[in-house]
Amino acid sequence: MKHGTKAFVTAVALTASLVAVHSYAGAEGSLKTAVNPPHLSDTVQFGYSHATVAPADAQIIHVAGQVGMTPDGPNDFANQVDRSFANLIAALQAAGGKTEDIVKITMLIVDHDGEKLAVVGEKRRETFGNAPPASTLIPVTRLYAPGVLFEIDAVAVKR
Repeated sequence: MKHGTKAFVTAVALTASLVAVHSYAGAEGSLKTAVNPPHLSDTVQFGYSHATVAPADAQIIHVAGQVGMTPDGPNDFANQVDRSFANLIAALQAAGGKTEDIVKITMLIVDHDGEKLAVVGEKRRETFGNAPPASTLIPVTRLYAPGVLFEIDAVAVKR
């Protein structure tokens, strides 16, 4: 083995062992393990983890983007977030999954700002508790239809 390759393999093994030591399991019965290395910021307080790991024998559920705008309203940002999460969970349950099975979410927010981030952070904490999934937030100028302010999709694992 060349010196450079050996150093790389050693660094990868060391990094993997450090992360494994600082990971924690999700809710009882959950297949996911949330990973939050101590040298990265504490993201659990914002309702997400840096990474999640699922076993190789898990089934994967992909939940399409869900929105919360309704003809009857109210369609302010907070209400759309609440309904979007409810729709996401309903689709997940229809596929045989549970909230604690979610390993990754992606959220799209129209005209993102600190106030909207606070609403989303609170909803993530309320929904996922102390074993949150990995999360990506993408600010956008517009979603598929006028008035739609928020969209969320998810990846979950189950046996």
